[in-house]
Amino acid sequence: MWTVFEPDGADETANTLAWADGVVLVPEKLSWSAILLAPLVLLVHRLWLALIGYVLLQGLIGFAASQLELERGVPLLALLVNIAVAIALPSLRRSSLGWRGFEEAGAVAAPTLEAAEQRYFEARLGGAGLRPLARSPGSPLAVTPVPRPTAGPVLGLFPEAGR
Repeated sequence: MWTVFEPDGADETANTLAWADGVVLVPEKLSWSAILLAPLVLLVHRLWLALIGYVLLQGLIGFAASQLELERGVPLLALLVNIAVAIALPSLRRSSLGWRGFEEAGAVAAPTLEAAEQRYFEARLGGAGLRPLARSPGSPLAVTPVPRPTAGPVLGLFPEAGR
């Protein structure tokens, strides 16, 4: 699952390529790299306030451990902070993009970034000028037709217009 952000007030008709370059897709999943490299992940995504909070929290943990003369639980506490960053990273990125003037345009369900971009731009631009994504029959993006149910009485959904 991916959340799509567009620059606020962007007009895709002015210059489609420049508009498409400004679109950002944020994956809604755990960031495995942030578990071990949380400060670097925060730097890469330019989450400065989160990085400052992370450094202060790690410093507070180190200071408290030295004052209380704890040795065993400190690495575990540091790892827990990294896990919290890894879980919260999508929310932090969404908030940061909102502060920078991006607006949430929607959500796309796709297994990879390329597939998510393809689906979003096809839906947004109506498929004009886009190269279709190569799909194999076994891929999760393959379209399989679903047989329509036979017309018959349906109870409990919506009343008929004549009643």
